[in-house]
Amino acid sequence: MIERIHTSEVDPDADEVAIAGHVHEIRDLGGLVFLIVRDREGLIQVVFKEEREPELFEAVQDAGSEDVVRVVGKPLESDQAPGGVELAPTAYEVLDEADSPLPLEISKDVDVDLSTRLDNRALDLRKPETLAVFSLRSKLMTAMEEWFDEEGFVDIKTPLISKGGAEGGAELFPILYYDRDAFLSQSPQLYKQILMAAGYEAVYETGTAFRAEDFATSRHVSEIAMFDVELAYIEDHDDVMDVQEESLRHAIRAVVENAERELDLLDVDLTVPEEDFPRITFDEALDLLETEFGHFPEDPTDLDTKGEKLLGEHFAEQGHPAFFVVGYPDEKFYYMQDVEGDEIASRKFDLIYEGQELSSGGQREHDVERMVEVMEEEGVEQANFEFYIEALSFGTPPHGGYGLGIDRLVQQVAGLDNIKEAIMFPRDPNRLEP
Repeated sequence: MIERIHTSEVDPDADEVAIAGHVHEIRDLGGLVFLIVRDREGLIQVVFKEEREPELFEAVQDAGSEDVVRVVGKPLESDQAPGGVELAPTAYEVLDEADSPLPLEISKDVDVDLSTRLDNRALDLRKPETLAVFSLRSKLMTAMEEWFDEEGFVDIKTPLISKGGAEGGAELFPILYYDRDAFLSQSPQLYKQILMAAGYEAVYETGTAFRAEDFATSRHVSEIAMFDVELAYIEDHDDVMDVQEESLRHAIRAVVENAERELDLLDVDLTVPEEDFPRITFDEALDLLETEFGHFPEDPTDLDTKGEKLLGEHFAEQGHPAFFVVGYPDEKFYYMQDVEGDEIASRKFDLIYEGQELSSGGQREHDVERMVEVMEEEGVEQANFEFYIEALSFGTPPHGGYGLGIDRLVQQVAGLDNIKEAIMFPRDPNRLEP
């Protein structure tokens, strides 16, 4: 490995240090050149003085934006330098030169539309603010996974190629699997339930799902990152919501504690939702929208984007960034619904965070006979789900789970306008590269 330390590790009392990174900015003031070098951890200023180190001063005259350089030097305290420290160089070398001109400005705060940024994503990812998004994302998901590991959940991996979908044929990407038709996975839903029947009791998966939807919104993409959870021996859907609430609170707390630099770069004031997340029924949500905002979702069985945003504003005013909506009507066959004694249509819930739906989940139907009845009522082709029905036919404990959209979570936590900003290389109906 090339000998170096990160810019954040430079000790002003050290005799000499070596750093390496991209040339972020160059300022030539005649006999003085300020070189700002950027690495993953931040920026550091290197000051070349013609009278102090003439050979190095001559060499730095050819420096270009985004060149990769290594500098050895004496750290000096400086109120004018990024981080309060600058380097007086004793050695300087160019590891690689960057082509010029750059198709995208990295160092200056220039307003560039998202499409241009994504077309030049390899450069856009170098911007400190963009890197902060993905550093934050890494810390967020590491904390999430740690919570589930500590709680005894089993980390699983389910297939990305399947014979059919869990939710509907219209949203499936067809592929040719040898000599057979197959599809990219919409969700690990059915496989998670099979594992509950198999006795795994509590599982989670950080994976990928695909949705062949034709959309033009700031919250949808075709290839999505999902955090899926399933647990058995539950009393009802509240047990599932408890798990989601505690794990999300833990992850956000970890970001607040460990990602201060990233939050500062993104200008985000993130707070941990310490109080219990409110849980309202679907009917109560509709009543709130009508009475407080005069809003009526077009689909009476679901909340629309505007409705979620308005409800988010309502609960935010009460100090609740997150809340659950429970009891959606006309749900899919694998949700427990129309249960005698329930005051809700189904035991399906959504989690809405900062005005946007992040997850859907609930208690599953483990009674196979009842589930088959619902499939018949909904006109679901049972032949496409024989492996699933059979697996649940040999004794399945009461269970439930959810799927959390990782990209949406990062979008909301990082305060991003578009979900594509939360994905390194997003895929939508018109973008298949880079």
